[in-house]
Amino acid sequence: MFRKTKVCSGLMLAFGGSLALGALPAYAQQQLERVEITGSSIKRIDAETALPVTIVTREEISRSGVASTEQLLQSITATSGQGGTSNSMGAGNSTYGMSSVSLRGLGEDRTLVLVNGRRLAPFAAGNGAAVNINSIPLAAIDRVEVLKDGASGVYGSDAVAGVVNFILRSDFQGIELGATYGQPTRSGGGKNTRATLVGGFGDLNKDRFNVTVSAAVEKETLLFAKDRDFAKTGNVPPYIVAAATGQGNIEGGYTPGTGAPAAGETGVRQPGFGGSPGTGYGNPLAASGNCGAINMFPYPDSTSKGAPYCQFDSNQFVGLVPERNLVNLSGNVTFKLTDSVQLFGDVLHSKSKVIQQFQPSPVRRSFLVTDDKFAQQGVDPVLLIRPTNPNYGIAAAYLTAMEAAHPGQGFAALIGQPLAVTARVFDFGPRTQEDISTQTRIVAGAKGTLFNQDYEFAANHNSNKVEGAVTDGYFSQVALSRVVNSPTSDYNPWSLSQSAGFNAALAAGNVAYKGSTLNAEMKSDGVDGKLSGEIAQLPAGALMYAAGVQYREENLILAPSDALLSGDIAGLGGATRPVDRKRKVGSAFGELVVPIVKGLEGNLAVRYDKYSLIGNTTNYKTNLRWEATKSVVLRGSIGTGFRAPTLLDLYQPLTLGTSEQFNDPVTGQTDLQVNSFTGGYDQLKPEKSRQHSVGVVFQPSKSTSISFDFFKIKVTDIIAAESAQAVVARNAAGDPAYAGLVIRDAGGDIDTITQQLRNVGVANLTGIDLQAGFRENFDFGRLDVNLAGTYMIKFDQTSASGAVSHKVGTIVDNDGNPVISTNGTQDGVVLRWKHVLSTTWSQGPFAVTVAQNYYAGYRDGNDLNGSPHYVPGQYLYDLNVGYTGIKNLKLAVGARNLFDKNPPIYIPTSNQFQAGYDISQYDPRGRFVYLTGTYTF
Repeated sequence: MFRKTKVCSGLMLAFGGSLALGALPAYAQQQLERVEITGSSIKRIDAETALPVTIVTREEISRSGVASTEQLLQSITATSGQGGTSNSMGAGNSTYGMSSVSLRGLGEDRTLVLVNGRRLAPFAAGNGAAVNINSIPLAAIDRVEVLKDGASGVYGSDAVAGVVNFILRSDFQGIELGATYGQPTRSGGGKNTRATLVGGFGDLNKDRFNVTVSAAVEKETLLFAKDRDFAKTGNVPPYIVAAATGQGNIEGGYTPGTGAPAAGETGVRQPGFGGSPGTGYGNPLAASGNCGAINMFPYPDSTSKGAPYCQFDSNQFVGLVPERNLVNLSGNVTFKLTDSVQLFGDVLHSKSKVIQQFQPSPVRRSFLVTDDKFAQQGVDPVLLIRPTNPNYGIAAAYLTAMEAAHPGQGFAALIGQPLAVTARVFDFGPRTQEDISTQTRIVAGAKGTLFNQDYEFAANHNSNKVEGAVTDGYFSQVALSRVVNSPTSDYNPWSLSQSAGFNAALAAGNVAYKGSTLNAEMKSDGVDGKLSGEIAQLPAGALMYAAGVQYREENLILAPSDALLSGDIAGLGGATRPVDRKRKVGSAFGELVVPIVKGLEGNLAVRYDKYSLIGNTTNYKTNLRWEATKSVVLRGSIGTGFRAPTLLDLYQPLTLGTSEQFNDPVTGQTDLQVNSFTGGYDQLKPEKSRQHSVGVVFQPSKSTSISFDFFKIKVTDIIAAESAQAVVARNAAGDPAYAGLVIRDAGGDIDTITQQLRNVGVANLTGIDLQAGFRENFDFGRLDVNLAGTYMIKFDQTSASGAVSHKVGTIVDNDGNPVISTNGTQDGVVLRWKHVLSTTWSQGPFAVTVAQNYYAGYRDGNDLNGSPHYVPGQYLYDLNVGYTGIKNLKLAVGARNLFDKNPPIYIPTSNQFQAGYDISQYDPRGRFVYLTGTYTF
């Protein structure tokens, strides 16, 4: 029988409610039952665990005022690292509506997400491992358990950084109606509404069954950057300058081809052709100070030839928060056949639609040469202004003037030649994406006791389907070029208004594209079974065990539409090839809890996994828990982990597309986009990890509990497609591991880079988790104070050749080059310190919670003068006032970011469409007020 000691109550304080958003339940008055806590397969009392587990209760979720599961996880301090959560708004390319979570800054694919202790199917259009956390609705969540320690020895692949386990509501009786409405206090979008219904009937003990069903509808409205002063422009000197491809910049002379289909480009670039905006021949409107006439601005620097040119500030067209619609249904059914046999089943079905808008697509030669349609159809991969074009005189007069101002730069030689120009295509409106994700999971099984041993076995079906589509702003590159390049074209790149004849030609040429982009499905079907219980009663306690087997089959299907397959639709990236691959995974695991002496307990878990495509691996986890005194517990763990390359990692075909934006340290050019090879690699090895943790939990008084946990993780053979900026910077620095990954033309401009997945290096990180709780009753009411914080000591990542990036508190090295990333493109920071501190006062029907959210400052990219820049730390405060004075009714009103603080200026080092703030650290809605209520009957 479990003996409740002083420190056990302290452990409950330390584990329960560590998100610190509301009052903790009165555990001391509850009858404690043995349950399975994340990190172990053996049923325990939560206070007994030797692992650092954060438990977020339903009450705390309601007090937080969060509008989505993504926001909920942002408040957990173990997500203090790079890409703590990635949001569905994206950071430079389509996420197909996905939101994900990363612990310890190790990436979304190294954090295992479970629902009721079992896996969900990964997001089909993601990296093949990450789960769309917004498919798990807030209304259905009973609690969240976050294991901040590696657990491959228990759960297998992906649990390198830790585990996030969502426990859904069950065993509910009655009907609960709920509604929430929230909106920013600033103008614009970002409103959130949610309606929920939870119903349950049947008492498991009396009626021998229970059915609980939860349904919810959520809606969030689109918020644009133009509605926020801190994000409405990408021009904030001396920090950032917008440099997206502009309209009407002259790239150079171009001799059209014969028009006959060929294997390569039919036309010929003339000497001096500009491979980037900074090496072209400038823009007539920039010379006359009229860039604004075409929604551009004069770039503060001239080209290498001394010519002024126009660039595009895209921010006013960019969405900060997407439109999101979520409908879900979850259910849990339990039948108690006998006192020792239960049948159970649970269902989760969620359908989300995310609509996002971005700026109109850019066009220039380097974007078009990756499109096979041009060579196949004999169309030159440029936008041409021929001498026969009535607007050619604008260019000729400009070139004549520039030759006089800058003789010898080749301006005069262009006069009379067809000219290649850049464009920002407004003709079809802003790019609008509509992505629908459907998550389905069905589990059915039986559990109970047999010969005083617990057993459980189940079968499950998992799938995630993604249907991508575009509704506005997209067009065929080859069709547009055919119309523009026609010998009779009067296209005018120095005006936003085109002639009626040109517009008619666009319509007749079927240039606009609206329709499907990608249909993808990730399926996982499996069975599992386990036994657990006591082996023997030893002098120090019960010797307990768990043992089990699991089997699943995974199938990834990527079916791009003809438009996406061709790579011809501007703004969708390069050609996407189909994938249809399967694999089988078999696992066996065992776990022991060994009471060594009184107060000292050990735990050992071992797991064997066999993958049909990559082989087998064995991992372990062992930990010790020592109750040194009635007020002090010491704990520690050691384990290994692994991440198997996903089906997409292995088999995504290599394709040529367009990179994200980057700066070239060799030529000094900024915001470049070039041809990039991306794709999977079938010889990838699994990542391996080793983790250690040691901690202490003590209760200096009845009302106070404090815990410290030191952690250390090492990950080897990291699988990543590194960012364009990292590839170019490391290549320029002479790193031999990046030799051959950057190809330059004769003029020194970058022509092509390679960002194929590789096993690229090692990550070493250490840090400390702190949790503290205080709870006391006073004459004026009960006071709860809770603190949860994470301090990162080290996060060093080593490239394949041995170059080391020190990543804590910075996204760049001492020279301003971006640090190496664990996931390739995400431009985030490993925070030195992050905490949530809250105080709750409660008396009678009232409860008031004030929460402080803080992150420490960090270094971002260099400013426009090349000087280091630092983002200052920021305190944000949340307020929640709850009232329960009316029978069966709970009401709460609150505000997130109570004082409506703006974010500090942020200088990214690689592409994110949003500018002016760090999208991984700040909610662009600003102050967000909400009202929520539930009624139970």
